[in-house]
Amino acid sequence: MIFKDQCRYAFGNLRKTLLRTILTAAGVAIGIGAMTSMVSVGLGTQRLVLRAFNEGNILSSIMVSPGESADTIPGDSLPALDSATTELFRTLPGVRDAFPRITIAGLLRYKDDEIFRRLEGMPAKILEEQIRDSTLELIAGRSYSEGERDVIVMSERIARRLAPDSTGLDSLVNTTVSFIAARAPRTGDEGDEVEATGAQPSRPPPQALPPGVPTFPFSELLDNMPLGIFEPVRLELTVVGVVKGGGSLTDFVGPSLFVPIELVEPLYAGAFQDLESILTGSTRSGGYSMVQVLAADVMAVRPVQDTIRAMGFTARSILDEIDQVRRGFMFMNSLLGTIGGVSLFVAAMMIVNTLVMAVLERTPEIGLLKSMGATDGDVMRLFLTEASIIGVVGGSGGLILGYVVARITNVVANIQFQRAGEVSVNLVAFTPFLILGGLAFAVIVSLLAGYYPARRAAKVDPVVALRHF
Repeated sequence: MIFKDQCRYAFGNLRKTLLRTILTAAGVAIGIGAMTSMVSVGLGTQRLVLRAFNEGNILSSIMVSPGESADTIPGDSLPALDSATTELFRTLPGVRDAFPRITIAGLLRYKDDEIFRRLEGMPAKILEEQIRDSTLELIAGRSYSEGERDVIVMSERIARRLAPDSTGLDSLVNTTVSFIAARAPRTGDEGDEVEATGAQPSRPPPQALPPGVPTFPFSELLDNMPLGIFEPVRLELTVVGVVKGGGSLTDFVGPSLFVPIELVEPLYAGAFQDLESILTGSTRSGGYSMVQVLAADVMAVRPVQDTIRAMGFTARSILDEIDQVRRGFMFMNSLLGTIGGVSLFVAAMMIVNTLVMAVLERTPEIGLLKSMGATDGDVMRLFLTEASIIGVVGGSGGLILGYVVARITNVVANIQFQRAGEVSVNLVAFTPFLILGGLAFAVIVSLLAGYYPARRAAKVDPVVALRHF
């Protein structure tokens, strides 16, 4: 039996039981749709995260922090991570730049809006480089340049929370925002604007509890804990630009506010960084907590990292973690595919049921074919062709269904992001590999499911089959 006649005969048999064929193909479509929709969302998330790794010099960056003391190296003998050390890093072979990572926690205030964020000091040339390399996209205004001081570039995520959609992001450019940070008080300061109403010279004594109310050790601990005395420092900043990440995710999880590093560096040592520092009154006593070293390229990251570690510092790069991230995404995609594969397994059972019923119903027909010269192989290929047709039709419908479900998931997720004031992201990655792989998987599962009915049909005795006429 030639292939053309074989396909025509298979299509004719499937049309005879059209409803059963449609239901079986629908089962395959649901299985493939569930699997591809889940895997596409997983691949889309992986794509965004890995693209974020490629943004902002992340792959070529080395984060340097003070070394950890050990039994052989006491803490007081560790090298200091300060401006002199940062200059030394710039002279190392394979390093193109180095600068301290300085962030100040505080309150961003614009008109009636108040947002708690961290202000990040970014050298002007680094910010301009990221815009030039499309790591960051300038969507309004401009970047600040060397020598500018009281200016700020904010992310699209923050800008859209401050500017109504009706006015657009351009309305923020050249406006003034306030950033208020908590700093330990220093006598004799005349250059900073301080809100006198925010100063708290001491903590009020605890009030006595009414009789019969039990006390707890934690309450006693809070009563005796000294709060740090602080004074708010107000920075009046002019918005000069709005940027967003080149891969959408940078603006979603990355820094939100950029200012010249010369502006925040004087405040760094005396600023409270978190709740613990406010409660204890502790601030940084000289040096940086983190310095970012930019290697000339990715191949130079490991040698530079080893050199910095030999100097007594802790040096970490994304290359230390990226393999674990990839393995994590592989596990996640496998898990999502397995969950979707459960429904595909049910569809395979439906194919077995459909073809077994076809064998029982067409036993006389099979006997007639064999009596006319059809071999066991011809009969087996006939039923496998019917199974593969079900797989192709169901797989094609499943890919369409999976794409629609994935897009609906992406729309629903972005609605939630927008309600929370975040930017929209594309979580769907329907790659050619996923499309071809999904279709091939549907056909393979259908052929495996159809193997037993096909083999059973091939073993039908033509003499016994013809007695049913």
